[in-house]
Amino acid sequence: MIRARVYLCVVCLAASLAVGSGHDAAAFHFPGGKKKPTIKSSPTPDTQTGTDTTSGAATSAAGDQQGKPDSSPPETSTPATTKEPGAAQTKAPATAAAPTATAPTASSTDALPEEKARTSEKHTKLADMFFDRRDYTNALIELDEVIKIDPQNFKAHYMSGKVLMAMSDFDEALTEFETTLAIRPTSSDGHFMKGEALRMKGKYALAYTEYCTALKIDPRNALAHSYIAECYRMKQSYRTAMVECKKAIRLDPKLVVPHVILAQCYASDRMPEASDQEYQAAIELSPKDAIVHARYALALGNSKKWTQSIEEFHTAVRLDPDYSEGHVGLAWALASTGKVAEGLREARIAVGLAPNDPDTHSNLAWVYGKKGDYQSAVIEYRLALKIDPKNARLHRALGLALSDNGDVNGAIAELLTTTKMLPRDYESKLALQSLMQKRNPEQ
Repeated sequence: MIRARVYLCVVCLAASLAVGSGHDAAAFHFPGGKKKPTIKSSPTPDTQTGTDTTSGAATSAAGDQQGKPDSSPPETSTPATTKEPGAAQTKAPATAAAPTATAPTASSTDALPEEKARTSEKHTKLADMFFDRRDYTNALIELDEVIKIDPQNFKAHYMSGKVLMAMSDFDEALTEFETTLAIRPTSSDGHFMKGEALRMKGKYALAYTEYCTALKIDPRNALAHSYIAECYRMKQSYRTAMVECKKAIRLDPKLVVPHVILAQCYASDRMPEASDQEYQAAIELSPKDAIVHARYALALGNSKKWTQSIEEFHTAVRLDPDYSEGHVGLAWALASTGKVAEGLREARIAVGLAPNDPDTHSNLAWVYGKKGDYQSAVIEYRLALKIDPKNARLHRALGLALSDNGDVNGAIAELLTTTKMLPRDYESKLALQSLMQKRNPEQ
């Protein structure tokens, strides 16, 4: 039975969270896992040999120890979805959402009756065709047909997981990758992709375990080292993350992902020149990759290099006009430099591209706040919360926008919700105390 959620407009594959407070402390974030596929080195399972290969991986560096890091694994944490503009904890580009178009050519269809095998192969080819066109809904329909014919088809479950990752449906993707591992427990790529799904759900410790398992099976998996590094970066263990990135680069000097993660680590460790060099290296390796340009643009904006930042964001959206994350970033940079009208235009484009993504609505709300249109900001924050009702920082942003719009009681209600969800949120507590005094001045 076709998954109903497939037909929702979640194929908005890129978004960046901009939870504004109605003040200058704009929260801006890039969860790269929702971007359309551009990175071309994600693993493709080799079903003919029973082993897995990772594209572009070179021989393992000496002393790799099969991917075991130099310190204890990171703790599980909530995804950093609402960081301030200067924050470094932005998720790396997700190769989980960027599968290669080619996939294994052999599967359990070899054991099927001839007619069923032909039908299965036909649906598989159609799925590959739709996938190449980024028509993920029809790709998933075709893959479901394959699974009806052959429930143990490794490739069909594996590719279903990749399609769902591209659609940002990480829960369903995780289920598919667990199924692939039940069919073939020794699949390095299966473990890697399960790690990707877990990472995009913010379960970094579990993701770390899967990446390490992938490396034990295939020590040459440079992407696994890259995303082990990302797990450490999210834990703020920047030096350990740098070590993993350098391992990945030694294994595959042409791989873009470790350069981007390394650049973010250097920036967080207050090494701006080294960070800039890594971004430049990533762009040189993949000059037409919109994700890389957007990441570099964000870093430039965080360093207040606004002219360069806007140029890089323009490059990102020129390379991929349907890239909502690029439009979100451009809106942020424009509004931050006083070009609010232009920023609004970009923010609205992002919402049009990704209407079911809370990040685009929160970004538009923040830009409305910069314009002083707090009523419109409140509307957009409410829309974002309908999509992501458990996001505490969205509740805080809505509370502050309500306060700016003169709705004291509504603001208090939202900030009370925030303090229950984030007991250590000092900003929300201060704002709540101020509003309480405004409502009850005699106290």
